[in-house]
Amino acid sequence: MNYKLVPYTEEYYEFVYNVKKNAYMKYVEECWGNWNEEKQRKYFADFINKVKNDAYIIKYDNQDIGFYNGELIKDNTYEVGNICIIPEYQGKGIGTKLLKDIINKYNDYNIEIQYFKQNLVGNLYRRLEFIPNGETEYHYQMIRLRRK
Repeated sequence: MNYKLVPYTEEYYEFVYNVKKNAYMKYVEECWGNWNEEKQRKYFADFINKVKNDAYIIKYDNQDIGFYNGELIKDNTYEVGNICIIPEYQGKGIGTKLLKDIINKYNDYNIEIQYFKQNLVGNLYRRLEFIPNGETEYHYQMIRLRRK
């Protein structure tokens, strides 16, 4: 499962917006009601401006298939922000492989991740040794403790 990460640049702005929209619209609507395009575009502009230096395009077979961002948030903690893959490439193990590679790269760090409560991805996180670490009204939070 060979994917490639390419640093985010502004030319990917619309692609990333649409990948995130596709990944999260269902959850946003379930939690907050109808998708408000203007409000979501404003939120996205603020988001991408904040994370752009720690954001990557996921490529597979030379195709842009997704988006990933994460960052070191404390001395010993790495936070996975988003792993979003377009529907045609979901279920092929690419996201799982990426997450395993993140775990291997940041094995000396605690790794935090959160997800919408309606999303079944928590099963994958538990298999990869993440444990519950809190929750908000709409999200479960998990952590994978560093290996010493």
